[in-house]
Amino acid sequence: MKKETSDKILNHYTKLYRKFGINPASLGWPKGKQNVRFSAMSKIGDLQNSRVLDVGCGFGDLLTYFKLRKIHVDYTGIDINSEFINIAKQKHPDTTFAVRDIETRKFKKKIDWVFGIGLTNKGGSYNYIENLLEEMCRIAKKGVTMDFLSSYVDFKRKGDFHASPEQIFKIAKKFSKRVVIKHDYLPWQFCVFVYTNDKLNKDNMFNDFELQK
Repeated sequence: MKKETSDKILNHYTKLYRKFGINPASLGWPKGKQNVRFSAMSKIGDLQNSRVLDVGCGFGDLLTYFKLRKIHVDYTGIDINSEFINIAKQKHPDTTFAVRDIETRKFKKKIDWVFGIGLTNKGGSYNYIENLLEEMCRIAKKGVTMDFLSSYVDFKRKGDFHASPEQIFKIAKKFSKRVVIKHDYLPWQFCVFVYTNDKLNKDNMFNDFELQK
């Protein structure tokens, strides 16, 4: 991540944290909508007993959601905001959290599923999204999910980045043949599923089709 982008994002969320404290509002989320987002993105696949990397983890609220839903995962959370990471460690003391930029400190080991929630709402651009997706797909053994503010809205706040679902699909297809866009859970937001295992075989073909010999 470029330093100017990193500084912009850090400053934005630090200001929110100073105002709202340990609250989803500090992460830019409307009250009561966070679990809707987590539920939609968790439908990417079978997460039970898998390894999950949460990029931009904030206070570790995705892990809280997993625990409430009894989804047992080997979870790692990273964020560029050290204050958020300190709070996440207090909430989940037996979990790995780290101050880390996924683009500058790259992971060497594969992880089953990679989540990127709210990463591009501030300081976003299609070039930044493509770079993030490329790195996340390199890490992911099974798949990646990211969410975005949608371009299909009647109102936009100053400074927010609203992505075109069509453009996100086009970018995601560079990294996999198996891509899903979900634009059905909140009117102003959508997410993408990118499956890194995109080789055609009988295990991942739709039931209505047979693999051609």
